[in-house]
Amino acid sequence: MSKAHHKHPLEAWISFLLGMMLCVGPLLFGGVYPSGFLFLSSVSALCLVLWCIILLRNSRYRLLWPPVCWLVLVFLSYGLWRYRFSDSLILAEDEVLRLLLLASAFFLSVNFLYRQDTLQVLVLFLIFMAALLASYGIFQVLTHSDAVWHLTKPSQYGNRATGTYFCPNHLAGFLEMVLPLGLAYLFAGRLNATFKVFLGYACLVISVGIGLTLSRGGVLATGVSVLVFLFWLLGHRKYRAQALVALVGMIALSYFAVAQSSFLKDRIHQAFQRESSHDLNVRPLVWKAGINMWKDQPVFGVGPGQFDALFSLYRPRQVQERPGWMHNDYLQLLVEYGLVGSAVFVLGALFLVLGAWKTRRYVLREGKDLGDQRHSNRAATVMGSSISLIAIGVHSVVDFNLYVPANGLLAVCLAGILVSHLRFTTESYWWRSSWFYRCLVLLFCVGMIGTLLNFLPSRWVSDYWENQAGSHAKGSEQWVEHMARAASSKPERYDLPYEVGETLLQRGRQFAPGYERELEKSIRWFEQSIEAWPSYAFAYLLKGHALDSLGRMAEAESYYNMAASLEPQSSFVWAYWGLHEIEKGDLEEAHVKFEKSWEIRWYGNHLARDYLRILKQRLGLPPLANPETGEIIY
Repeated sequence: MSKAHHKHPLEAWISFLLGMMLCVGPLLFGGVYPSGFLFLSSVSALCLVLWCIILLRNSRYRLLWPPVCWLVLVFLSYGLWRYRFSDSLILAEDEVLRLLLLASAFFLSVNFLYRQDTLQVLVLFLIFMAALLASYGIFQVLTHSDAVWHLTKPSQYGNRATGTYFCPNHLAGFLEMVLPLGLAYLFAGRLNATFKVFLGYACLVISVGIGLTLSRGGVLATGVSVLVFLFWLLGHRKYRAQALVALVGMIALSYFAVAQSSFLKDRIHQAFQRESSHDLNVRPLVWKAGINMWKDQPVFGVGPGQFDALFSLYRPRQVQERPGWMHNDYLQLLVEYGLVGSAVFVLGALFLVLGAWKTRRYVLREGKDLGDQRHSNRAATVMGSSISLIAIGVHSVVDFNLYVPANGLLAVCLAGILVSHLRFTTESYWWRSSWFYRCLVLLFCVGMIGTLLNFLPSRWVSDYWENQAGSHAKGSEQWVEHMARAASSKPERYDLPYEVGETLLQRGRQFAPGYERELEKSIRWFEQSIEAWPSYAFAYLLKGHALDSLGRMAEAESYYNMAASLEPQSSFVWAYWGLHEIEKGDLEEAHVKFEKSWEIRWYGNHLARDYLRILKQRLGLPPLANPETGEIIY
């Protein structure tokens, strides 16, 4: 059954490109930057082109197509259909590109990542690369370095390991998927003793790296996956004693680490904290907002990538920043794709689990056969991939690792590798080598390639000009010119014209000679941003601010109203509306607006605080006080 079809030379290239994507993705900051994401998407398109060539030239080609593949195809088609009704096209396009990347990687993994020599090289390369990333994270912690390659990671992550990612949670997400593969190959793989020594050290380094990320979700997911692995070992007489010792040691080590680290205690405490103004754990608040969003469109959801676009209408007062994602992949799936998309996903996950259980009978050795001479790399791959998916499944409850391109890519490829082993269980999942089936697959591949090519060229051009703009001083003529080219090559992008408008507004607000010209230019850029995304409140807000700066207060009024209707719980919007009332000379109305801003968020709201102190004094009102302590703020 394993000899599915004659191996075409291009199959090796597809396997190589898939492996390259899995290994290079984490090095490109996880693919979160546009250039890295576009590179991964372009390579996936190239793999699909090579697949088409194989279909055309190899008359003996047969396709492995288990039932779960139909569900992946249905979900992809559903996402493409929902894209057409999105409020923010650029955010929806990001999500569609991610779907195409992951779906193509899954189909390619099912049909090309099954040969044991290829899988062994790929898995071992992933393990040792993960050890290198973990070592880089350990180095960052020991040297208190905030560098990620040539860039600087966000200060909010402090002295936590991030490796080549910007977020420590995402490094933990990658490492937690690789660690079970390493453990599986260490205990069940057919490798020589010397190599297993290095493999053991690599697993140790990966484990330390996960711990130093201080990611609560990552540590929990790793703990669950290791427990599953140890319980699996308990079923094998040869490893029962070692598994018991490791289980007790892991529990003792975890207790000691938490007991001796005040920082870890604080991290755990924050997971259950709800009332603090400064260290608030915003995840439950974001989840509640997302659930309210889903209740408005429960069947089909709000559309791919639209959670971030619509969050402003459901924003809780405590969350003033854009969360971007829900920090819960399952809830985000429900919100954006509704009950229909969630049902397809759950059914697909069920087929994946049933397929893995069916495969287990054919590739995993019985307990009595697990000996030095009866180890199996195939068994190690199936076991490691299964536990890796359990790990990322647990972590996805509190984070958005599947939306990080490199991590999502690894997860779907592991799922594809798991499904590919169904070839050893039955012949019923094979499509016959006939022109009808080959043309059907060819049509499917051409459709995916065409959709990718519809998005990728303009995205590459826009990213190129944006990078060119970054080589010039922000606000310079060359910078504005390159940003204009980037925006014109991708009119759906609202962020580029907004950034240019904001920069020109800041320059015009210096009121140097010729400032009117700068402000008029900024207004035109804000109009372009509004045209790209009519529901973006801050473009309306800053356009009103620019009109105020030109003395056109009456004209600006409608833009502040529009901004407040789109962002009713933004302290920033109400504070700027207060500035508008001061420009008009209406101090009482300005006091009302600043009070609203202060009521929404008082801590860190320096603009509202400073103006309220002055306004209350001018209007003869009681002085401003701290809402929590009641102390007067002078």
